[in-house]
Amino acid sequence: MAQKIIKIGSSVGITLSPDALESVRLRVSDSVDVSIHPASRTITIRPQRMRVGINPDIITWTNAFIEKNRTLLERLADK
Repeated sequence: MAQKIIKIGSSVGITLSPDALESVRLRVSDSVDVSIHPASRTITIRPQRMRVGINPDIITWTNAFIEKNRTLLERLADK
């Protein structure tokens, strides 16, 4: 796929078609790692690895929500 390098403000960029993004399971606003290889004059773009783990604040909030609404949640689970 041939693309042109375009000017974006004081930076430059390369546009990708929606089909190209879909084929590598990327979406607008996803983070990517860009590797520059001067010796081979190549650039590699890879999806950034997702961080595994849950924010402790979310766990605390979820537990508080469950305790506050336990009766209602149990009733809903029985339906």
